[in-house]
Formats: sequence, C-alpha cells, structure tokens
Amino acid sequence: STKLVLNILEAAEAAGADIIATECPTCHSGLEMHQIRALKRLSKDTNVKVVYFTQLLGLAMGLSPRKVGLHANVSQSIPLLKERGVV
Repeated sequence: STKLVLNILEAAEAAGADIIATECPTCHSGLEMHQIRALKRLSKDTNVKVVYFTQLLGLAMGLSPRKVGLHANVSQSIPLLKERGVV
C-alpha cells in the first residue's frame, strides 16, 4: 500500500540510504509505483532510488548500466550511481 511504501522510504532516508535494493519483481514494482503515487499525493520528494540487487551485482562485476537494465527502472538511479563512483 501507499502508506507502507512511505514508511519504507522514510525509514530508508532516516537511515541515510540513497538506494533500496530489492530481490523480488513484485516488491520492486510496488515500491516504485507506490512511491510515485505517495509522493504526488503528499507533495513530497525523495532521493531514495529503487534497484534490483542483481543490478548492483552486475555493476560490481563490470557490466554497464544499460546491460543490467537500469535505464528501464522508474526511479532513475544512474545519476546517483555516477555521483557515487559506482558507474
């Protein structure tokens, strides 16, 4: 639900997280889609991005952001990952 996603995002921000890494497609799409709805409804913004842990693993193994599918994610994490020196 939207409220649950807001709680997750707020907890991630409070912990200083920039990215939430998911392992399941349902969790990933739920976080991304509810994040958009929740933030619009509450006129809030967040810098927390959502990626699959396998995308981060692929980057660590030297694959390109495109090869691991980061361009297809709703929350655009590539600028943040570039800023952090990951890609």
